[in-house]
Amino acid sequence: MKIKRVLQKNTKLNTWYINKKWKQRNISLGKENPDKKFYVIRRAPGKVGLFSYVSTNLGHIKYAVDHGYIPIIDMQNYRNTYLEDEQIGKVNAWEFYFKQPCGYTLSDIKKSKNVILSSGIINCGVEYPDSQIAYDENLYREWKNFADNYLKIADDIAEETEKICDKLFDEKRVLGVLARGTDYVQSRPRKHPIQPSTEELIKKCQEIMGRYRCEKVYLTTEDEQIYSEFEKNFGDKLISMKVQRYKTVDRENINDVINKDKQKYINGKEYLISILLLAKCNCLVAGNAGGTQGALLLTKGYEYKYIFDLGVY
Repeated sequence: MKIKRVLQKNTKLNTWYINKKWKQRNISLGKENPDKKFYVIRRAPGKVGLFSYVSTNLGHIKYAVDHGYIPIIDMQNYRNTYLEDEQIGKVNAWEFYFKQPCGYTLSDIKKSKNVILSSGIINCGVEYPDSQIAYDENLYREWKNFADNYLKIADDIAEETEKICDKLFDEKRVLGVLARGTDYVQSRPRKHPIQPSTEELIKKCQEIMGRYRCEKVYLTTEDEQIYSEFEKNFGDKLISMKVQRYKTVDRENINDVINKDKQKYINGKEYLISILLLAKCNCLVAGNAGGTQGALLLTKGYEYKYIFDLGVY
């Protein structure tokens, strides 16, 4: 721990250490599968949400496919937002929510001859879908087509989503809304998209509901104040998952706040289902955030979508 504290105090030394530790490298685990090259996708620990992992993992999956490698996502051997400390090295958090992109798992390659460990650094030169897919239709179509083939929801999550959808939407025409609040708005993360105010979202929803004959507003938000404002304006037309919502103070990270109340796995599961439901709506209104990008990649198509473009922080 002393070494870690020393490194953290020296920015240049810490950056050098992280880049060295997480650089891409080749390893051999045995003699099996000599005709295959497996590409193990990793990411350095950080306080990020599920669709940040989805985005960067998709980028590495594409890199692997383009180079003739077989991608396998490793959210088992490294700390991440959705793995409890006692689970590290034992279970793969990616497989809580998604299938492996090409069917191979870490256990399938534990004696393989040719294994490449990906870089775990975000700015390693691998391209991935980011906020621009909300505005660039060609870029969106490219990543959407790729995600259709390689981003595969776990069967139990898909089944639970369908049951909730049938009950919640009840075959009504639904306008989906994603409203990001709490830590994101308070911390104003540099170079991330500026989020619309609650008033801007509500005004746009009222406009689109009439134009596209939407009977219900499905809201996904982690912010209790935003939910209260929507409830005041839409009453019984508002539908949403029954989950706890929060306030954050100063620079509290929303994942830290949520994980005080529930298991990390449950946090991720509820969030993924909320976005899968958003992807099933007829129309979409949203700020540009990770969940919005996830819904765009998972939807089968919206009749109309409006993603606020307010610049970046």
